[in-house]
Amino acid sequence: MRLLVVFAGFAAAVSVATPAQADPGSNDSGPDASFLAALDKAGITYGSKAVAVSVGKEACAMMDQGHPETEVIKDVSASNPGFTPSGATNFTTLAVSAYCPQHVGDPTVQAPLTLPPTGMWPAFPLPTPGAG
Repeated sequence: MRLLVVFAGFAAAVSVATPAQADPGSNDSGPDASFLAALDKAGITYGSKAVAVSVGKEACAMMDQGHPETEVIKDVSASNPGFTPSGATNFTTLAVSAYCPQHVGDPTVQAPLTLPPTGMWPAFPLPTPGAG
């Protein structure tokens, strides 16, 4: 639930955002500065640096909890109507690169659906060949 609140806040910030640029006099060289510079280079606008960084870190927190990248991208997109699907994908990819590089190259799909144990589905007997 907390993630949706963060994404909702980010949606508001993105919807009224003007193109943001890194502070030219800033000497920041940590992951936050790298992430913001990558967003700027990709043309992804944001209203608040703090919110953009927070959402990027939340995307990684979701992946750390086992959510596949595609699910995180869908959440970013759904929570930020100003994003195109490719914008949400770019944002999430940049967040992963900056904050959780251990997830770079992770499979982007969920594990295959497994059926419940036998006995939970009704049995439909198939006709036996030759039985008549």
